[in-house]
Amino acid sequence: MTRAALILNFLDQLDISEFRLPAGITLLNPYGESAFIRETSRLFYEKFYQDVEPRTLILGINPGRFGAGMTGLPLPIRSV
Repeated sequence: MTRAALILNFLDQLDISEFRLPAGITLLNPYGESAFIRETSRLFYEKFYQDVEPRTLILGINPGRFGAGMTGLPLPIRSV
């Protein structure tokens, strides 16, 4: 299974209802809420992670108005 398939499988099965957060804190899961974001994510991961090579990946979020909440794509801080 490629890295892309593993990542997309994880995102498809992510259930944020399992997380318990303090009052006033909300969790955003753009992958489960938007067909556009699911498709954008699929295209991105299938283009850049369509292999089985080992990687170390540290992710952050892009806080801009077109960040992960709009695109579903994380801001890669380091990918080896």
